[in-house]
Parts: sequence; structure tokens; C-alpha cells
Amino acid sequence: MGKVYSAQVFDALAESLRTIYWYANDLKSFLIRCGVTPADVSRLDWKYKRTAVRELLDELAALGPGGTARISALIGGVVEQDEGFPHLARLEDGKTKVSEARHAVRALKELLGHQTVVAHADAARAERRTEAERLRAEQLERVDALAKLRARFMELAASTDHQQRGLDFQPWLRDLFAVHDLEPRGSFASTGEQIDGSVRVEGQTLLVEARWTKDLVGPDGVRDFVGKFEQKLDNTLGLMISVDGFTEAASSKATSGGRLLAVFMDGRDIIAVLDGLLDLRQLLARKLRHAAEKGEPMYRIGS
Repeated sequence: MGKVYSAQVFDALAESLRTIYWYANDLKSFLIRCGVTPADVSRLDWKYKRTAVRELLDELAALGPGGTARISALIGGVVEQDEGFPHLARLEDGKTKVSEARHAVRALKELLGHQTVVAHADAARAERRTEAERLRAEQLERVDALAKLRARFMELAASTDHQQRGLDFQPWLRDLFAVHDLEPRGSFASTGEQIDGSVRVEGQTLLVEARWTKDLVGPDGVRDFVGKFEQKLDNTLGLMISVDGFTEAASSKATSGGRLLAVFMDGRDIIAVLDGLLDLRQLLARKLRHAAEKGEPMYRIGS
């Protein structure tokens, strides 16, 4: 018969899983690496991480020995975590996030006891490379991918064929979004009244339009963009990307009916991401937070 865990261990494991990853997609990836099937992961209610984690653990507990083995694998993956949590430390308010995760994991370890923790960690290391090794490999892959994207971006910037550059910018932007797990869909070009492009940031869908022209985007361009979706759901937001930037007056048209409907991104933002100063998901999350708090469409790194 498989090991039976106490309710306190289940609660501590749930809290650990909730806190060790900030982004839901990272947590999903961790669960799959620990043996949870992709189908089971996708069925969970991911509106809130806490809800998804509790739902998963309840389902596994109901499966008997087979589910307990997966729970043990999850515990192994948690207790072998690097308690510096570098993937959390680089986020906004990273110290607080690291402290919360460390506290949760240590509480789980105390409930399990030293020998059990060692056994879980050893088993986890035997079955797969450690989380720290995975993160290092992932970081190297990310650096390589960004370097290639940067080289392509510089080639586009050097092009004198502005029309072709604008066309080539669309697939490049899709690749940038994909590298950062933003679930890009459709085209990001302006095609009449239709907006086909979108990305997902922390559960928020952003409708995207991108431009790389020789001129700054002015009020008319922003008004036309906002007008394409201002009649959609109340929480619909747009992300307008202009590599060459926006005029000072452009911000005035990002609002309709007293509500800010679009956030801005320009070439300075893109270069900062390509140079590794900030993860694109973090940048967009900060832009959304700045928009919510200040009512302004443009957020600058460091502001």
C-alpha cells in the first residue's frame, strides 16, 4: 500500500505549489514534469492557482496508490527546489515572493521530517535533473533564443524597404511572444476593422496591433485601433506596438468613455527585452498595472 499523507501535508504541499511559481504556465510545466498528465493539467480551473492546485490534489488523493505516487513525485519536486528561487527573485517584489515560497516549502519539509525529505529529494533527482539544472538549461535556451531574435530585429531595422519590413515584423513579433509563453494567436497586422492578433498575460487577453513605419503613431492611429474593439467585453484591452514610438498627443485617444482601453509598447521596450533587462511577460504585467493605477498607456522601465 502506498504512503498515506496527512491533511496537514496536503495543505502544506498545496501552499508550496501555489507560491513556488508566480506564473500559471510555469506551474503547469512543473506539474507535467512531475508526472501529471497534460490532459489533467488542462482540465483544472486556472482562474486561480490556489483553486487549481487544491482540485488537482483532491483528484490525486481519490485515485488511491496511483495518485499517491504522483503526490510523492510532486513533493519530491518541491523539496529539491533551490530555496533562493531565482525565477521569483527577478520578478517585481521578488524578495517578498521568495520569502513566501521559502516559508511554504520549509513548512512542508518540517511536516515530512528530515529523512523523508532526503528520500523524496533523492528520488526526484534520480528520476529527472534537478529543478536548478532545468532552470539553468532553460535560461541558456532563452538567452540563445533572444540573441537570435535580436539579430533578426537588427536586420529588420537596417532594411530600407519599409513596407517589407512591416510585413516581416509580424512573424518576428509572433516568435518573440512565443518565446515568452504569451500564447500568441493570429496576425498582428492592421487589416481594416479586423483584429486577429492576441496574447495572454496573467489571464488577461490583449488584442494586439503592431506597426513599424517611418512615422510616430499619432492620435488618429490610436483612435482607429481602439475603435475596433471598444464595443467588446468591458475588460477588453489592447496592446498597440509602434517600434518608432508615439506622439505626445497619442495618449489622449487611448481612453474611451473614461476607461483606458490600450497600453503602448515601442522600440525601447523591445530592445530592453532583447537585452535581457526585463522578461516580456514582466514588462507587460507592469504596463497593465501602471495603466490600472495611473490611467496612462505608456509605462517606462524604472518609472
